[in-house]
Amino acid sequence: MKKYGHILFLVCELVLTAFNLVGQAEEPKEVLIIGTMHEVPKIIKNSYKPLLKKAIAYDPQAIFVERPQAEDSRSLEGVYTKFLSQSDSLSSNHPVDETQVNQMLAKPLSSMTKADFSLLKQHFVIRRDYANAEFYAYLAKHGLDGSKKPTRNENGDLTAKLAIKQGIKQIKAMDNQWYRKEYHQAWRACAKASRKDGESENLKKIYKKAWWEERWNGAIGRFGMYTNSAKTTQEYHLINSFRYRKTECEPCNEGAKYWDLRNLEMARNIGRQITEGREVRNVVVVGAGHVVGLKEALEAEFPDIHVKLLSK
Repeated sequence: MKKYGHILFLVCELVLTAFNLVGQAEEPKEVLIIGTMHEVPKIIKNSYKPLLKKAIAYDPQAIFVERPQAEDSRSLEGVYTKFLSQSDSLSSNHPVDETQVNQMLAKPLSSMTKADFSLLKQHFVIRRDYANAEFYAYLAKHGLDGSKKPTRNENGDLTAKLAIKQGIKQIKAMDNQWYRKEYHQAWRACAKASRKDGESENLKKIYKKAWWEERWNGAIGRFGMYTNSAKTTQEYHLINSFRYRKTECEPCNEGAKYWDLRNLEMARNIGRQITEGREVRNVVVVGAGHVVGLKEALEAEFPDIHVKLLSK
């Protein structure tokens, strides 16, 4: 009887394990989009603290940032030429021992030293991985305690501190800069046309109202959350995509097209990596003007990924 009882116990254990594995496999993947202000003035230097607190509470397993992927030469060559020159120079003159790099990356982040951070920074520069070169440069400078003073930008005050808290060793890049030149050409042409036909008055009204709201929310320590409100992200979307106009305008329509294309390609970069990865909870740290378009593109291209915003 003991023998049969033991077999029955093992069978039950196997069934329970199978159910658990099925449950884990079916756990839906999700992404939380956090809109940022990029650089903030000294007077509101602590604006990223509330966003960091929200991000930590979400408990992400992966962090995506507004930087081009290492293999995206088209984006890197269009914007990051200085970084590419540094990468080529290090690759030729100071190659890194890949075995040593792998040994370092096998450690938990909390066990790494400043010497590890410096070498990994060099490794990621050589690999043309701007996001992680930037992350390890921060660690090499400030260590695992992070900067004592606010850096006043999302890379230090949000992304790096969140990664340290979560023990995340590699940041994921997702930006796309393929249409940068065309977008800025359309921007200038749209601005000129809007001044000529008077549509720029709509933009001035948005800016004027936002001026007071930004200062009020900055004064009460809510600038970061204000930036992520549904109203603010929608206004930024209208401004950056030139949809603040009441009438049609060809240069403005052209600019909107390139803005939408950038959001679409960023969404594809994010969605592909989430789909292929094992992480369930993902955070995207991106300029607040992209929040609306990025959400729409992600939901259209990757309906199985649940998209969350701080404003909800």
